[in-house]
Amino acid sequence: FHLDYILVHCTEGYLIAEDIAKEGIPAICGPLLTARSKPELSSLDPKGPGILWNAGVSCAICTDHPVIPLQYLGVCAGLAVREGLPHEEALRAITIGPAQICGIDDRVGSIRVGKDADLVLFPGDPLTVAARPRAVFVGGHRI
Repeated sequence: FHLDYILVHCTEGYLIAEDIAKEGIPAICGPLLTARSKPELSSLDPKGPGILWNAGVSCAICTDHPVIPLQYLGVCAGLAVREGLPHEEALRAITIGPAQICGIDDRVGSIRVGKDADLVLFPGDPLTVAARPRAVFVGGHRI
């Protein structure tokens, strides 16, 4: 049927990273901050996003909000960095990467004239547990 598809909750996709890359399937990895509480999480590993990226898979990171709240997205990306995903790629995995995977990168995911003006500014690295936003803008308005 020529459908586009995405692997969502691709927590064990790293086990077949080469196959996923060969098929050109994008993957949304996560949640990473969870216990191995069910069979499909038995091989959960925060190295997964880095392994997928190294294989050439277009990758995003998710928290599974509201189960794991959205405010932990930066922490999840930080865990992936700690386990081998390059820092710049981790930032992409929570910004432009998911926007591209979902086909909405013309509106969100990066800072460009004409895009939705939703933005969070951090004084330091947003991928650390110590990160606190300095400013948040939604629709171009500071909140």
